[in-house]
Amino acid sequence: MFSIRQFSYVFLQRIYCSSSNRYQSSTTNDPVNSSSSNNKKNSSTNSTVWATSDTNGLVKQLSARIKSGGPITVAEFMRESLLNPKYGYYTRHEVFGKKGDFITAPEISQMFGELLAVWVMYEHSANGNNPMQLVELGPGRGTLMNDIIRVLKKRNYSDKNTFIALYEASPLMRRRQAETLFGRSFDPFITHDYRIPNSNYSLVWIDDLKQLKSYNTYFIANELFDAYPIHKFQKTAQGWKEVMIDWNPITKQLQYVLSPRQTTMSQLYQNFLSNIEERQQVEISPQRSVMMQNICKHVKTHGGSALIGDYGHWGEKEDTFRGFRKHEVVDALSDPGNIDITADVDFEELALSGTQISNVQFYGPISQRNFLYNLGIDIRATTLARDKTPEEQKEILSAVEKLVSPNHMGERFIYLCVQNENNKKTPAGFSSPY
Repeated sequence: MFSIRQFSYVFLQRIYCSSSNRYQSSTTNDPVNSSSSNNKKNSSTNSTVWATSDTNGLVKQLSARIKSGGPITVAEFMRESLLNPKYGYYTRHEVFGKKGDFITAPEISQMFGELLAVWVMYEHSANGNNPMQLVELGPGRGTLMNDIIRVLKKRNYSDKNTFIALYEASPLMRRRQAETLFGRSFDPFITHDYRIPNSNYSLVWIDDLKQLKSYNTYFIANELFDAYPIHKFQKTAQGWKEVMIDWNPITKQLQYVLSPRQTTMSQLYQNFLSNIEERQQVEISPQRSVMMQNICKHVKTHGGSALIGDYGHWGEKEDTFRGFRKHEVVDALSDPGNIDITADVDFEELALSGTQISNVQFYGPISQRNFLYNLGIDIRATTLARDKTPEEQKEILSAVEKLVSPNHMGERFIYLCVQNENNKKTPAGFSSPY
């Protein structure tokens, strides 16, 4: 008779299937040598029809801005595309799940949230029986937090001393999260104390980390940092130049150009760029670094830890800027405001930013595959599959495949953990410090 571990191994050997979701790996064409019209012909992505200033309100708005002030940075373009009050992707669209343009790990399977609940309980228990503040940064539709709360409630874990905060800038997404967590639709007020049904858990929405309580805090940032704007730079015979977004008056479409002179950001990062030898293109996000440091400052001051997971790399990738529409990769400039725009996270950049804060320690990077196996996804999948029909088992296998296979999220999605240096235990799912 198989043991649980043996059965798990046999069970997981059957994982199969393929899909194309937001974690698909892709790079765009060389932005210096590709106009928007060239991208339509030569891009390896799907054949999306490009929007023009006649068909897309945001392209029209950006073209007017460019005509009056010159080309804009990729960061400015990304910010407007995602957050523009009238045309922004996050302000107008249902972005998650099968009906959206990408699927995140919590949407794939409940197992993901259940294993992160294990991480939370392990981290908190390592710090004694202090009040626990659990913070999710960029909570999507609230699926991940809902799964974590379900596990905490089932374990009767720290009921009266658990404070939950959701860091969310979008009013639309706050409403979606309320629907998931409370079963009803309403517009949450920032910092208002709500109570999770059938529990004593306190929950608040915040839009600034300064609004958090002074308790041991456990941050979860799942696919947060990829949404922060990036600046792109390219190495040329004349040195590093910033990649900009211009408007083509003939095609009435957006296109990439190189700045003919030094920009504020190329001056600011001049020393950093001059030390890069291997890469021809670099993506830098000051906003990611600021958020990383703010998280580390809170962990340093109040104790706790932070788990950061995203699809990314350790300082080796070059051009990862791209768009997603209906789970297909498209050019980031093709239809701003109507597609998701993203870039892989440079975890080395995050770690270097965080280590500038004293009294914190880093663990990782570690692949999602290894992280979830260390937390016991094989055992959980085996338990979940017991007494299920063949079709239900097939669905479980498919979910595990998407989460751990190198062909899907398994190697493309990586994690860092930040701890207060007073923490004496290695965080669950990790092995050694950075």
